[in-house]
Amino acid sequence: MSSNDTKIRASHFYSEYFGHKVEHLAQILPHLRETTDRLVWTAGDSSLDNKYWFRDRGAAPAAYHDILEPPQCKKDVTYWLNYFLCQEEIENTSSSTSTWRHRPRTAAINAAVEATTLNERTFRLRPQDVFIRDNIQRDDVLVVSVGGNDVALMPLPCTIASILGLVLCTPKVCIDKGCAAGTVPVDDCCCGCGASLLSCACAFPPCLGYTRHMFGTRVQKYIERLVAKTKPRKILVCMIYYPDERNTPAWAGAALGALGYNRDPERLQLLIRKTFDEGVSRIHIDGSQVIPVPLFRVLDGKVSSDYVQRVEPSPTGGRKMAEFILDMMDQHPSNDNSHVYGATDPAAPGTAYMQDRG
Repeated sequence: MSSNDTKIRASHFYSEYFGHKVEHLAQILPHLRETTDRLVWTAGDSSLDNKYWFRDRGAAPAAYHDILEPPQCKKDVTYWLNYFLCQEEIENTSSSTSTWRHRPRTAAINAAVEATTLNERTFRLRPQDVFIRDNIQRDDVLVVSVGGNDVALMPLPCTIASILGLVLCTPKVCIDKGCAAGTVPVDDCCCGCGASLLSCACAFPPCLGYTRHMFGTRVQKYIERLVAKTKPRKILVCMIYYPDERNTPAWAGAALGALGYNRDPERLQLLIRKTFDEGVSRIHIDGSQVIPVPLFRVLDGKVSSDYVQRVEPSPTGGRKMAEFILDMMDQHPSNDNSHVYGATDPAAPGTAYMQDRG
């Protein structure tokens, strides 16, 4: 991709609010396939597609240097994934004694979409989702983070009732010690008032069944549609990070206030951890290794500079997320799916990948 005629203007590439245009992804994909052995695909919402919320830019990593004109990238999560993947490749090439884990040449491509929900995907995949489904390959890695907007941006009536029932009316000890025996094993085509609501009968406290169905069964059904044609070897399923605890003006401020986060952040944080254990950590996809990723381990709500608008990853927050995602990807060999780490599991991977990079 040496001719300027075949390059994409960086300003056009990053100007799209709802993810990246599919025509841009289609233009980028052949080049990435030619220069790498596998791809890391990101899918979901603005927790991974965070480019809109800042202007910070950096030199394009090697995988994108010959694609964008000028060769600059916004420092979103995908930028940092490519940055660290490139740094590792350089280190592995230059040092025969490197302690870094050797992996195939890898690049990341962002097909997540800002301001989208899990519920809307029940009826039809987004064009970027379809692009993933049609182009993901066996040796690729899929990273999914979705569901946060179903609570903070466009909650359904039953979602509002269930979440408020947990964070406002349920003692913390009941959330902490609660459990869901199971969920209705189908997606919810009734705007949260069908299978999700029925799943409350399988849990104590009852509303915990709703969150397990949303972040477990419904996320699994979404992923199954993404990989309907080809199962990648690894699928990393992220649980949302804690919002910024500092009460500053933000688009999600009203929702956080209604959830009691401004006066008692620990209650919602406890629910996030519990949902990770009861929902995300139970997702299973035949033919792929599923790795649950607790993003709240690295974005814990304590460092305001990690956020924009309290709920969007800043460049520094996105960097932490990318490091942690790659850390989790590296610490789970493809032939080892014998253990699923919970949010409170002391043996769960920490930040070895980040420590390797100083």
